[in-house]
Formats: sequence, structure tokens, C-alpha cells
Amino acid sequence: MPKIPFNVDAYTAKLIGRENVSKLDGAILELVKNTYDADASICFIYFEESTNSLYIGDNGLGMTEDVILKHWMTIGGSSKTNKFTTKKGRIQTGAKGIGRFALDRIADNCSMLTISENERVTWDVDWRMFEFGNKITDVTATIDTTDISFNFFMSIVENHHVKKLIKDYFNNTGTIFKLTGLRDKWDRDVIKSIRTNLKTLIPPEFREIFNIYLFEHNTSLKEAELLQEDDNFQYDYKISFNVHTNGNVKLSILRDEFDFGQKFDAVMTNAGFSEDDRAYFNKKPIELQSSFSAFMESKDTIENTIGDFKGTLYFAKLTATKNDREKYYYKDITGRIDIRDSFGGIRVYRDGFRVTPYGEPKTSMYDWLMLSSRKNQSPAAISSQTGNWRVNADQMHGSIYISRTNDKLLDQANRQGFVETKEFMLLRQFITNVIKNFERDRQNIFRTLSQYYDKLHPTSDIENELEQKLFEDNKKKLEAKKSEEHKYNPSQIDVSKVSNLLKKKDTTIQELENEIQMLRVLATIGIITNTYVHEIREITNNLNMKIIMAKEALELDNDSDEALKQINAANDYRKSFTSWFNVTIESVKRDKRRMQNTNIQVLFSKLIDAWKITLAPKNIVITLEVAHREELNFKCFPHEIESIINNLITNSTASFDRCNANDKNIHIRVKNGDNNIVIFYSDNGIGLSSVYRDNPQKILEPFESDKTTNTGEVKGTGMGMWIVNRIVRDYNGSIDLSNNKGTNGFHIQITLKNK
Repeated sequence: MPKIPFNVDAYTAKLIGRENVSKLDGAILELVKNTYDADASICFIYFEESTNSLYIGDNGLGMTEDVILKHWMTIGGSSKTNKFTTKKGRIQTGAKGIGRFALDRIADNCSMLTISENERVTWDVDWRMFEFGNKITDVTATIDTTDISFNFFMSIVENHHVKKLIKDYFNNTGTIFKLTGLRDKWDRDVIKSIRTNLKTLIPPEFREIFNIYLFEHNTSLKEAELLQEDDNFQYDYKISFNVHTNGNVKLSILRDEFDFGQKFDAVMTNAGFSEDDRAYFNKKPIELQSSFSAFMESKDTIENTIGDFKGTLYFAKLTATKNDREKYYYKDITGRIDIRDSFGGIRVYRDGFRVTPYGEPKTSMYDWLMLSSRKNQSPAAISSQTGNWRVNADQMHGSIYISRTNDKLLDQANRQGFVETKEFMLLRQFITNVIKNFERDRQNIFRTLSQYYDKLHPTSDIENELEQKLFEDNKKKLEAKKSEEHKYNPSQIDVSKVSNLLKKKDTTIQELENEIQMLRVLATIGIITNTYVHEIREITNNLNMKIIMAKEALELDNDSDEALKQINAANDYRKSFTSWFNVTIESVKRDKRRMQNTNIQVLFSKLIDAWKITLAPKNIVITLEVAHREELNFKCFPHEIESIINNLITNSTASFDRCNANDKNIHIRVKNGDNNIVIFYSDNGIGLSSVYRDNPQKILEPFESDKTTNTGEVKGTGMGMWIVNRIVRDYNGSIDLSNNKGTNGFHIQITLKNK
């Protein structure tokens, strides 16, 4: 039987190229990348309007006739697939063997002159041959050896600056394409777009080895240079990181936002900054070294399967109010340039070339790290003492550097970003956590400066003064009534109105505080329900099943003994439901939402008894110890005290689920002191993850959680310990987490003062 080979319609090959290089900007970028892969030091693009022609050239290694036949004219046949390091040590960016179709995307006709060490070759093709009706083997190009030079090939162009560039830098090897029959109209907007994209195509450090020029008919050499003009860029923070395959991570944070001037020593001392802070404010970088897993803030070990990568990020604000400049000692940012539309966003570079569209201005991928979403979830002000401040997406820009050796970060076939593999998700989460370290540092400074400002500008004195004036004013009124001879002269300020205003303010604040208290309780119920949703669903299913089985035993088999057995089992599941209601819904009863003297021993005992029933299937043992010199009464909102315990037990249960321990113990001890109570809580679970052990107080911030997926994405709410902290603060209390450093299990000491 004869063997018949497959053939391909030439138009299919054209479609493959169009699918992978669909946009003009992308086609230009693809060809520029090829010039870098050729070890060129210069790439130029020249659009000649009068002839509607485009020239693209480089002074790289050039191609031989053999390379053109075996690779350039073989679709998918890239010479870079197996050997991707150039003679100069560059990691080549291309590998799919379809970049040459970028030429087809740009124009109908192409003429090429390529000069290597030993050969000079011309190559011509009419891309219109790739149409319906032709087989791929029927499409041909013209190739020939020649003796012409680059100067001769470019002798007919009009721009003499282009000719001078060729004369000065194209003396030995290289490749130049002449494209005619352009498919797009090269107007102002098109050229501007290409110029903008090419400016950010290579990172600043590549300027020493590779430069790009974009000419028009009257563009000078200086005007054609496409170098990143960020030498004088002003920033407030610089964050650099370096990640190694073995999991070692180095992070550097440089502060450059503040100018304390002659007040430096006074602010450092009186605001309470540390000696380390003194150095950091004087341009010493904050340097942190840790593991990849620790930076992912997970209790579970997360390996770096991405490989080596690094990055540099910048934070820069554009405006600052007069009040903020005074309060936070900002350095002068007058005249700061807005670079958001040119160099804004966080870009990704693979082997020195941008991976589009990450960080692309005015596109959805400008904020590919979803910083805006983080901001919406946590909109706290920078000086907030409780909420977490999050940076705006348009305040961050920078570069992430990866390589071809990061082979699990796969390029999409259309060259529009990465395939969203596990490694891509890890990369995104890691960078977000790097930003989180910067956010913490900046917010801690602003919290300190805000407290210092309040100390220098107290408002309580003003309120006391107003109250004193009100007292004096009322006294004058009484005296005036007693004696008609003394005329009553009221104060210039109608202090009674001010007093009413203050009272209204206090009433409004109290109403808001009551609402917040209730919301915290409801949030705790939500956290508990979310944590145990699997168990609740299982109880529901089992209860339904037992009822059905009891019904069938009576109706189908007339077996009352079996029916009674199933009803008793259903009753056990009902008791489990009751215990859930006792630790959730019971907390919002009206009598628990009133401030009252509460017997803490009774309150805790009832709550723990309900939890014991709930956690019995998990074999979790809770012990309660109440030590007191007399009956332990405490003035409080009972539902708030229950919220503290409920959140702690919920966290412990989640910890036990992850450590698979046989003995699961929670110990709670309560004692009374001078006008306060102290709660000692501990479990023998997995304890805090390494990222929190050095600074356990971090777990008290909102959205802090070490419950993560295998890609490092946070899956916990991160609100439980924040709720605990807010309640404790409302009782002028304190939290001690110092016993969590280097120990197993979780330990917390909570002191609450009578309201």
C-alpha cells in the first residue's frame, strides 16, 4: 500500500502566524526580541512615510543560507529550542519558530539582507502567496548570495541619521528587513503606541548592552533613542527582593518618604522610634532574610517551584495635603512627574524583555496583582490603629525579572501573558506578600507619627475649656437673675450650642459603637459557621437520613424497635444542632447585649459545655479552670466575652485539623484581679506559622491568616483575632502573645478591665 504524506494548506500556516501575532504592536515587539536573540547591540525601526516603507534592522550575528533554509523557512523549526544561550551569554527569548510571521502581520512584501561572518544573503517573499488554493510546499521565497553592503541596501532611504547609524554601527554582521505594502496606516497614534511599548520593552540596566531606536523621516539619532528615562525618578519607597530556587529569600525596603529636618532628634525621641528606625530614616535599607514558605505566610511548607527570580518595586504618591505634610513630615514632592501612563504598573521581564500585557497602562492587566481589590476589602486609612492600610494600584510600579529557565511559567501561545499555572499563582501571591511587608512598615510609621501629632495637638483640652466656659456662662446667668444691676454678657461663643453639639457627637459615637459590637458578634458567628460548614452539612444529612430510616422501618417493615433506634440516633444529631445554636445564635440574645454585672464562671461554664458537645466528634478536650478569691463578677457585654472565646476555640479547631494530633487539648484559666479579669488560653495544636512567631502581634491585624491553599493564597478570613483585639481594646485591656515565640501550640493572655 502506498504511503501518502499529509500536506497543509498555506493559509493554515498563515492563520497560525496571525493567531500568535495578532496585533501590530505585538509583531514589532516580536521582531525586536529576535534582534536581541541575535546578540545585537542596536536595533532600529525606520518608517518612511513618503514611500510607505518600514525598515527593521540589527547589528547581530546575521544568518547563513543554511540557517534560513532549516530554521527560518521551517514553520515551528526554531534554532533556539534546545540551544538557547547566545555567544554573548544571553538567554534567547524565542522558541516556537513562528516569530517570522510577524513580518506577514506587518506587510505584504519583505526583502531581507543578512550578513554573517562568512556569508551575505538576500531573501525575498510575497506573503500574499499564503492564500487559499496553495499548499505549503507550493509557496516559495527567493534566496541568493550577494556582495552588497548594508550601506548600499539603505542608500535610498531619506533620513540621513539612519544612514549614519548604519555606517557607524553596521560594519560587520547583522540583518535588515525592508517591508512594503504595509497592512496598517502608520499615523501619529500608531507610532506613539509603538514608541510607548518599546520604551518599556527592556529594563533600564539593559541600556549598556542593547539599545532601540525608532526613526521617522526627520527624526534625529537623539530623538530616536528609546531609553527608559527614569534616572531622576522620585519615589517614596524602594522594595527589592531576590528569590533562589532553594527557597532562600532576601528582601530590602528603603524609606525615602520623610524629611524631619532639624526636628529629627526630637521626633525620634519623643515619638518613640527605635534606634533601628533612626538608621532606616537615614537611607539604611531594612533587610530581611527568610524562606519562601515563610514569605507566603503559611503554616504549611510551600516549595519554590518557580525557580530563581527577583524584582524591584517602587511606591510613589503624587499629592499630599498641607495638613499631611505637617503631620507626617513628608519630603517635598513638588514637580513630581506622573509616570503612570508610561512606566506605571508592575511589569514582568523574561530574559530582559517584557512579558505583555502585565502592567500595561489603560488595560485590565495594569493591575494584574489585583491591588485595587485588596484596597476595597481593607479601605483603612494609613494612620488607622486597627485596620490594615493597602496601597493603591496606581501608586506602585516596578519590574519582576524571570528567565527562560523558569520553565513552569509558560507563555500563552498568543504571547499575551502566562498560562495560569500553579507557579503563576505562587508568583502573584509572593509579590503581593512582598508588598504587604512594605505596607506594614509604612503604616507602623504613620501610626506612630499620628499618635505623636495627637500628643502635640490634644483635643481633650479644647473640650474641657468649652465645658468650663459653659459652666461660667450658666453661673453668670444665675447672678444676672439675682441682680438686675448686673447685665449678663454672654461669651462670644455660644457654648450651650457647642455643648449640645458635643453631646450629639457622643450619642452618635455610642450608637455606632453599639452597631459595631453587634457586627463583631455577627462576624464571629459567620466565622464559626464558615469553619464548621462541613460538619453542619454532615449533621443535617445524617439527621435527615435517620428520620427517613425511622419512617421506612414503621411504614414498610412495621419494625418499631428499629424505628426507635433510628429516632434515638436522630435525637443525638439534634443535640449536636442544639450545641451549634448555643455557641452561635445564643450569643445575640437581647439579654447578652446589655452592659451588666456578669458572673464570669457561670458565663464561661455554659459556653464551654456547649462547645464540648459540639467538638466531641473531633475528640477535642476543653478544660476550664476558674481561680478567684471571691465570686468572679465582671461588668461587661456578655456577648463580647463569648466572642473572644468563640474565636479562639475556632482557631484552635482549625489548627488541630492540620496537625492530626491524637491528643487535642484546649485549656482556659480565668482569674480576677484589681478591677479586672485575666484569661489564660492555650492549646497544643500546630501553633503560629514561622512568619508570625517573630512578631506574634501581627495576627491581631485584620485579614491576617496563615490558612492558605497550596499556592499560598489566603483562604481564612483573617478577622477572628482582629475581633478579639478590638473587644480587648474596648475594655482598655491588653493581649500578651510573647509565649508563642519558638514554642508549640498557641498561647494568649488577655487582660480585661471593668467598664
